[in-house]
Amino acid sequence: MSNYISKFFIFSTFIFFLSNANGQEVKNKNITLNQENLAILEKTRTDATFDLLNNNEEEKAYAEAKRLIKLLKTKESNVRLNIILSYYFNKKTQLDSMSFYANKALKNTEAIANDSLRRILASSSYNLLALSNNKRGLFEASKKYHLKGIEIVEKQKKGYPYYVNLHGLANIYMKLGDFTNAIKYFKQCLDYKEDSEITIGSHVNLGAIYGFKKEYESSNYYLKKINSLCKEQNNFQCQSLSALNMGENYEDIGKHKEALEYYEESLEIAKKSELYGIESITNQNIGRILYLQKRYEESKLYFLNALHIALAYNLLNQQKEIYLKLKEIAVYQNDYQSAYALMTRYSEVKDSIAKMQNDQDINELDIKFKTLQKENEIKDLTFKNNNKVLLLKNQEKTIENLNLQKAIEKKQNENELLKLKEITQKKVTQINLLKKDKQIKESEILREKQVRNIVIIGFLVLLIPIIALSFVYYQKQKAQILINKKQKEISEQKNKAILKDQELKLVKAEIEGQDKERIRIAQELHDSVGGNLAAIKLQLTNSSYGKENEIKRINSQINETYNQIRSISHNLLPKRFNLNNFCEFVEEYQNKVAKSSNIKAYLSAHPREKINNIDEKILSETYHIIQELITNTIKHAHATNIELQLNLIENLFSVIFEDNGKGFTIENNKDGIGLTNIKNRINNLNGSLHIDSTPNRGAIFNIEIPIL
Repeated sequence: MSNYISKFFIFSTFIFFLSNANGQEVKNKNITLNQENLAILEKTRTDATFDLLNNNEEEKAYAEAKRLIKLLKTKESNVRLNIILSYYFNKKTQLDSMSFYANKALKNTEAIANDSLRRILASSSYNLLALSNNKRGLFEASKKYHLKGIEIVEKQKKGYPYYVNLHGLANIYMKLGDFTNAIKYFKQCLDYKEDSEITIGSHVNLGAIYGFKKEYESSNYYLKKINSLCKEQNNFQCQSLSALNMGENYEDIGKHKEALEYYEESLEIAKKSELYGIESITNQNIGRILYLQKRYEESKLYFLNALHIALAYNLLNQQKEIYLKLKEIAVYQNDYQSAYALMTRYSEVKDSIAKMQNDQDINELDIKFKTLQKENEIKDLTFKNNNKVLLLKNQEKTIENLNLQKAIEKKQNENELLKLKEITQKKVTQINLLKKDKQIKESEILREKQVRNIVIIGFLVLLIPIIALSFVYYQKQKAQILINKKQKEISEQKNKAILKDQELKLVKAEIEGQDKERIRIAQELHDSVGGNLAAIKLQLTNSSYGKENEIKRINSQINETYNQIRSISHNLLPKRFNLNNFCEFVEEYQNKVAKSSNIKAYLSAHPREKINNIDEKILSETYHIIQELITNTIKHAHATNIELQLNLIENLFSVIFEDNGKGFTIENNKDGIGLTNIKNRINNLNGSLHIDSTPNRGAIFNIEIPIL
């Protein structure tokens, strides 16, 4: 079983104790009202700092304590704040700073008038000094401070100051191997029910001692009992330490696997909670088991981790044990040079511990010697002061003679002063004359400045309107240039629109003219030539004379000629949709208009064959709608691209027309004749129209027509 187990729970309870001590102070004080009020006022501020420590806000508590120690006036407050700072450095394992502030607090308790409060605060300071030495491995020094802490409050009612030092003393006996006294005092601590942390610490350490004594059933009883309590209270130090002790119990009985599990649990909690002392001990215990299992490299790593912590926080006793173990590992690895160096460091640390123990005793004797010296110096000063009183009496007569001499000198000085006054008066007169000359010159300079300023202001008064007029004229000219430019652009756009409109009309007129001419020729052929041939055919058919074969041949030629003329007349009719070519006809029209208007046109139709077979009335109306859309785009949108999509999905004929023109706002757009005609044609077909357009982003016309 390792001998590194120690109590880590004193300080959080210690803070609550000091807060209660503040209350005792108010009850027992017998001083002036103002001093009492000041102490009460300062108490509220130190209490708030204690609360920060209790809530694990150490950095805020440290900053507030450093600030208040400069502001608060009473000795009681000064002692409390130094104790807070000592506790802060205990948490950080900075033992030199911890001892410095604890000694400072102990020294300042001597000036506290209230005897009860003085004893309580002094006992707390002794406890901090004992803990600092405990962590350094200076157990005899720690024992001495705990005994002083118990002694100073022993005659009072036994409360927290008594039991916290008694607990620390039991801890030291445990480390020194005096288990009988350790068990005795820890069990006495269990009688104190007002602080859970003392109860927790006593259970943990009793478990450790019974483990040392190989009474594992008793040990695990105390450890398991306190472990469950610590988990309920989220006390990570307690959880880590109880797991550590149970691991040591299992190690002692040779169950290394179970021991390592508890050690790993303890190490994980210690790392998360920054419990460096426990972390160092657990690393050593794991290293010890790995060493027994001859896993020397792994063991060495854990001991090095423990050494890093022990060096960082000046844990001398742990450094000594770690160096010894690392030396043994080096010997097994045949690294005798490292073993020698480690043994040297072991000896140095061991000597350092002994020297520090002796230095503390020497320092105490030195303090007593210096105190005696100061008392002797005070006696010497008193004697010298009495001699000085006699000398002063003898010097009084000498002073009277000196006063007479001073009176004579005073008269002489008065005469000299009169002479000096006359000289001064003359100089004052001269100075006044010089001042008048200076004032006259300053008035002339001021007048010149005023004239200069008037000239400058007059010039500015004239200059500012001129600049303003110039600026207004420039702005008007600039605006006129912009207006002329805009008018020119508008007129150019109008001319372009007129030209496009004329071109569109010419294209339409050309197409309409061709259609009319074709219709006229077809009618002529059909009505005149076709009619005549039909009549001849009829007569020949009904004729009963001549040669029948000849008549049949002529009849056949006439019939062939009639069919040819009929075919020609049908071909001359306008190419609408009578030959299932609607898509091709629309594409031809679109390309012709696009070519004349210098725009790019695209057409996609799917499926073409089914679209071409749609009812002629629907296709005719659709064709007129497409014509109107293309016309509007050319006239109004000024587009460079148009795209037409024709889709037939089940019984729905979809026409999507898109351009990249200037677009328009749908809400503010008034329907013209063209758009009105489009909507009317769509309504006649029971269709729907959706328009999507925004300025400068073109327009999309989505038309859907049901096919019954």
